[in-house]
Amino acid sequence: MNAEGSEQTRLTYHPACDDQPRWSPDGTRIVFISNRDGNFELYLMDADGTNQTRLTNNPANDAHIEPAGIVQLKLMNPTARRSARKRRRL
Repeated sequence: MNAEGSEQTRLTYHPACDDQPRWSPDGTRIVFISNRDGNFELYLMDADGTNQTRLTNNPANDAHIEPAGIVQLKLMNPTARRSARKRRRL
């Protein structure tokens, strides 16, 4: 999308609610919430919409977690596993 809002490109095409996008610190990825798996979880995708990956998988609603901290954790250590309780502190 251009600065004035022209040439917008849709990045997700899932019928579920994909919401609250946040850019990664380096601008190469976007984290967002979605209820595509039954409840709101965090997802990460490349800036062009490819490689959509679920970051969380638990029965709790992850829509209230600030995604910026999750992206930083994921980019620093892609194999990091943390409980939902610890993620909420980020």
